Amino acid sequence: MSPPRAASLLFLALAALLLPAARATAPIPLALEPAQVEAMALLFAPAVDTAWIPVARIPAEVEIASDAQFALVAPYPGTLAEIHAPEGRDVAAGAPLLSVASPAWAAALADAAGRVARRDAALRQAARGKALLDAGVIAAREVEALRAEATVLGAAARADHAVTGGASLSADGTVLVRAPRSGRLLQRASGHGRALQPGELLARIGERDERVVIGRAPARLAGTLAPGMRATVGGAVGELDSVAGAIDPGSRTITVSARMPAGAGLPGALVELAIDRAAPVGTRRVPASAVVGIASGDAVFARLGDAIAMIPVQVHYRDGSQAWVGGLPAGIDVVSRGVLALKAVAESLPDAGNR
Repeated sequence: MSPPRAASLLFLALAALLLPAARATAPIPLALEPAQVEAMALLFAPAVDTAWIPVARIPAEVEIASDAQFALVAPYPGTLAEIHAPEGRDVAAGAPLLSVASPAWAAALADAAGRVARRDAALRQAARGKALLDAGVIAAREVEALRAEATVLGAAARADHAVTGGASLSADGTVLVRAPRSGRLLQRASGHGRALQPGELLARIGERDERVVIGRAPARLAGTLAPGMRATVGGAVGELDSVAGAIDPGSRTITVSARMPAGAGLPGALVELAIDRAAPVGTRRVPASAVVGIASGDAVFARLGDAIAMIPVQVHYRDGSQAWVGGLPAGIDVVSRGVLALKAVAESLPDAGNR
């Protein structure tokens, strides 16, 4: 049996194993002698299984998620007396941030400390009353009165914490503002001696482990991008969180945001946001040079055993270097150089114009 005939028979056997019988676009073998293949100096590349298809690559900026931030505001007027921590640094819970000279705030802290002391005393009294009740010394109504007082003072102490939490009185009478939680100090009041008004921001702290990456995508992608698509920045993987419903008329772009882990970068970093969609089952990634246009669409040339065959494919996405295609069996190598020479051979086959 001649080598070309043996190769053709081997090809047919492999095709029967690799491709479903119901496929309408079966591989088309090329009758090539080994010397012809060698003369074409073909290069091969593997068809790589992939679960994702690129949708967009856009410039973006890293930010702290708004719901992963804590804002600390001044409850009373005062003056910024001292700064203890610079912006942009990681701080631990309880770390000093700044000192404020505020008689009203200092008085509120003193009153709150008094209420906490009275609450603790009331709790001790209630516990002692329970013991006396069990011993039959006092009536149940007296114990209930002690418990009610402890409950009222406890509620007052919790309300005080909303105002005084993270702050304490210093020996010099100023209010020492501390970090209420660990994180990055994103912003804080500045200007030694500057007057502070009630409600003014003293500090803003963001959690370290979550980021939001915000970018602007071309308007043509408005109907393509959708929340839930995979988002990556370098090696950090997250998820597209929102896509604006309106197109900015000036830039002809839409705003998108993605939830990302801290590995996406520091707040303020400019990055490339990669957005991908889930690939159909059986999608393979091949060099873009491997895909060639034919009369019926697109195709690649692949090595099946010792034979070379043309396989029609569906191109899902293509960029300058790679193509994501469907219709290829798993585990094969495609021709990445010499494709045009093989196309010429394929076009010389009988009935080539109908393929």
